[in-house]
Amino acid sequence: MRKKTKLYIYSIIAGCAAGTLIWELIRIIFKNFGVDLSFSAGPIGFDISVIIFYVSINPGTVIGGILTFFIIKKITAGNKRG
Repeated sequence: MRKKTKLYIYSIIAGCAAGTLIWELIRIIFKNFGVDLSFSAGPIGFDISVIIFYVSINPGTVIGGILTFFIIKKITAGNKRG
């Protein structure tokens, strides 16, 4: 069960990263046509004296994570039946 949980978390992180990259590509394409899509929230993170960590979140990050969650859920539901 623990290996599956790690797989789910890694898959969702990869989906968020892919969504971020796809959103940035879409934003660049629209910017070339004169439309500015700036829906980013951030930087979100923390700053302690030893470690600084900030992440910029855009709609592609959220959409990618949600889609990956539902895809993984659908795949695992199919494996339980068969």
